Amino acid sequence: MKDQKRLLHKCLLEDIPAFVICGTDICSVQTMEAYYQIAVEKGCNSNFLEDLKLAIEDFKAFQCDEPEKVKIPD
Repeated sequence: MKDQKRLLHKCLLEDIPAFVICGTDICSVQTMEAYYQIAVEKGCNSNFLEDLKLAIEDFKAFQCDEPEKVKIPD
């Protein structure tokens, strides 16, 4: 996902709703994989889909490397 910080900042400045998923959230990978499938069905472009795949892999790697930090969100 290209420059996630900039996108979130823009949403906050323009009062656009945004949703943040953290790598520590036990539901994050499944949520992102479901979003990926919806993005495919809706016809999102290949660059967006590839960026999303990379983000999913980053989340998986984080959760594998830091399992003690992964928890049910509160």
